Amino acid sequence: MDWQGGAVVVGAGTAGCAVAAALASLDLDVLVVDAGMDRTRQLAGELMHPSGAADLQALGFQDALRATGAVSVRGFAVVDATEPSDPSTCLLPYGPLGEGVAMEHSALVAALQASLVGRPHVTVWDASRVVRVARNGADGVEVDVLRPDGTEARVAARLLVAADGRASRVRGMLGIEEENVRLSTMSGTLVDASHLPHPGFGHLFVGGPAPVLAYAISADRARVMMDLPTGAEPTTPLREPHYLRALPAGLQAAVTKALAQDRPLASANFTRLPKQVARGSAVLVGDSAGCCHPLSASGMASCTRDALTLAHVLRERGGDIPAALASYALVRRGPQRTRLNLASALYRCFSEASPEMTALRQGIVRYWMRSPAGRDTSMALLSTRESRMWVMSFEYARVVGHSFAALARRLLKGAVPLGTAVRASLGLVRSTLPHVGEAARALFEDAGLRRAAAASGRRSASA
Repeated sequence: MDWQGGAVVVGAGTAGCAVAAALASLDLDVLVVDAGMDRTRQLAGELMHPSGAADLQALGFQDALRATGAVSVRGFAVVDATEPSDPSTCLLPYGPLGEGVAMEHSALVAALQASLVGRPHVTVWDASRVVRVARNGADGVEVDVLRPDGTEARVAARLLVAADGRASRVRGMLGIEEENVRLSTMSGTLVDASHLPHPGFGHLFVGGPAPVLAYAISADRARVMMDLPTGAEPTTPLREPHYLRALPAGLQAAVTKALAQDRPLASANFTRLPKQVARGSAVLVGDSAGCCHPLSASGMASCTRDALTLAHVLRERGGDIPAALASYALVRRGPQRTRLNLASALYRCFSEASPEMTALRQGIVRYWMRSPAGRDTSMALLSTRESRMWVMSFEYARVVGHSFAALARRLLKGAVPLGTAVRASLGLVRSTLPHVGEAARALFEDAGLRRAAAASGRRSASA
């Protein structure tokens, strides 16, 4: 055997580094296997909500965060340019949740990886990849790793952690099926941060054909993320400038200039839902365990939370891997369900041009403008601090109520035809039902999972 220990972590991105640090804190010997991709050409997580930043600090990555040149994020500014002559802006501060951070993706991963080197119990194999899961059972795993010199090494561990991203190869090797829906293409370019109208805030520009997300990643640079149709070229806004019409004039000009000078980074946006997150002694974390549209910017906070959850259940179960993984599936199921439903609801709201989604967009901006408590709850959900599905469903219903009110006023003013108002009203009701159904299903499923986890714990105790 070429290496033998407590855990093999596949992937050294944010999720992999976080879970390696978390498992090492349990005095498990951890081998991190990373293929060593060029992350400077990867459009991936750069904005981290306060919960994610706090998790990284709890895992001992304070110095790593500082090394990235990360900038503070106080919340989000939602700019609605549906009426170009009179755009409305709503500020959604994190408030008591703390501050988030944003930094260039490659700088973050490099700093996290550097922080792992020399940590007790952590070994890192760079430029290596898992090519085969030779054994995976309740008593542990064996995997074959292709090393930089072309040889294969056999590795044995009590636990295998797949942290190799949304297109996880290890997930496929484990035979875990997934639902996979491609949503759109994301184009990301860099501009001078001075063009952002609200310093210290992430920005969501709506009112154009699709939402545009923008945030500073350093003191002087900002990332602008444009949502484009599936298969579109990342430079499409150069030929079709209406994709930028929700942006202020100065930012529009800066983005157009940047697109003409440098080819932007690009990434496909997916909803990917594995049918299970654990099998045998293997477990999925981060994007390999499910991903959604990046509009909610919740991916990195979900990664760090998975790492801490996995360490917690292992500690709680006294190292009993099967029982711990059953608990892990239970604990993360509810928050993951809420995160994915929230991302889907936000994306539909800000990207679809249907009468009901237009009304919903007006309703959510009205809700945020009028309700401080609504802003706080929305940010708690967005930041993953609040993860109960019934809370998300209730907030959605409240937004629909504001949408009805906004729709009625427009109807009375003659700004919308009666037929359109009726179709929008029916569509709003229909859009609410799936979230209510998810909340109800969550209660029943979680009750079943709790019973299963309790039974597993009893079997482990009697063994």
